[in-house]
Amino acid sequence: MLAEIEVTRAAVASDNPVGLVMLRTLYGVVGYVYYIAVAKEFRRQRVAARLLDNSLEYFSGLGLKESYASIEEDNQESAGLFFSRGFSRTSYSEVSSKYGPLRALNMYRKMLVVPGEILLCLPLAIA
Repeated sequence: MLAEIEVTRAAVASDNPVGLVMLRTLYGVVGYVYYIAVAKEFRRQRVAARLLDNSLEYFSGLGLKESYASIEEDNQESAGLFFSRGFSRTSYSEVSSKYGPLRALNMYRKMLVVPGEILLCLPLAIA
């Protein structure tokens, strides 16, 4: 799976990595935030927020029209982060109505949305 990640960005403090985000694009129209992680001692210091903001700027700069992310249903911290940036919960049927059922199924597969996770979507302002 890591071979399919297109971009990995790190947050650094005092020359040490303290967080990272992994990104990919799908069909040249949507971006996917595959993973955001922050070292425990740097949590609640806006590191994840900065990584997400930078990711959204990156996707917008590519001219993508939406960004997606999936989170575990009970992960309140991740939900708070993504919802604070305007993401909203979406569903397979909504993705299917936008991109067609076969492409939506393939997008879900590439995004690795698994049972117990919810898919989030954010329309992007194109730079």
